[in-house]
Amino acid sequence: MAENKYQVPALIRANKILDYLSKHEADMAEIMSALGLPKSTVYSLLLTLEEIGFVRRLPGGQKFTLGFRLFELGTITVSKVSIRDQAISRLQQLSQQEKVTCHLGALDGNEAVYLLKVDPHDDILINSWEGKRLTLNRSAMGKVLLAWLPRERQDELIESLEFLPITPKSFVDKDQFRNHLADVKHQQWAMDDEEDIIGIRCLAAPIFIPDGSVRYSLSVSSVVQKIGDDRVELLRQRVVETARNISRALGTSEDVWS
Repeated sequence: MAENKYQVPALIRANKILDYLSKHEADMAEIMSALGLPKSTVYSLLLTLEEIGFVRRLPGGQKFTLGFRLFELGTITVSKVSIRDQAISRLQQLSQQEKVTCHLGALDGNEAVYLLKVDPHDDILINSWEGKRLTLNRSAMGKVLLAWLPRERQDELIESLEFLPITPKSFVDKDQFRNHLADVKHQQWAMDDEEDIIGIRCLAAPIFIPDGSVRYSLSVSSVVQKIGDDRVELLRQRVVETARNISRALGTSEDVWS
C-alpha cells in the first residue's frame, strides 16, 4: 500500500498507544518496550493524551489505561449510527442473491416486530410487512430475540406466551422451548421450521450492538421448496455472515462471537 504523504506520525504513534492500552494496563516503560517507541515520544504523547482525557492514570500514578473521554465519544458515535441505514443494502444483497424475503426486527413488549422488509425481484413473495408483529415462540426471529435476554426477563416473556399447536411442528411445552433457546444461543442462529405456517421456513441470526446485547435480529423467509434441507446450511452461513456484518457496522467488537 502506498504511503499517505499527509499522515501525521505523532497521531499514528498515539493510536498505537491507545490500541495497546485497550488491551493492557501499562506504565511508560512497558509501553516503550511493547511498541518500540523512544522515551521522549511516549512521555509527551501520554501527557497529551492524559490532558485531553483519552488516557488516565490508575491509582498509584504509574500505570495508564484508557480515559473516559473515549467512552463519551464512542457513545456519541454509536448514537448517530442508524440500524436501518446499516442494514438495508446488506438485506437487499442477501435477498437478491439467495431469492428470499429478508426482515430486520426487534423486540417490542412480548412480540417481535418487523422494522424493515426486502423482497426478492421476480420470485416468491412472503405475506409480511414492516410493522407486522410476530409471536416469539413460533418465529425464528422471536427465538433469537429471546435467546440472548437475561434469564429472568426471558422466563417472564415465556410465561406470557401461549404455546398452542398452530401447526404439528409448533412448540407446546415451555421447558422444551427453553432448552431449544439454549441451543439457539449456543449455535447463534434459529429456524422456524413450519412452526407458524405450514410450508414456510425462516432462518434468523442475532445482530449485536456495541454493549454486547442483542437488540435486533435478521431473518430470511421462503417456502419449504426454496429452503429445502439441502440448502439450510449454506443459507444459514449467509444469514449469520450478514448479521455479523451489520453488527460490525454498528461498532460491535468481534469479542461477542467468541
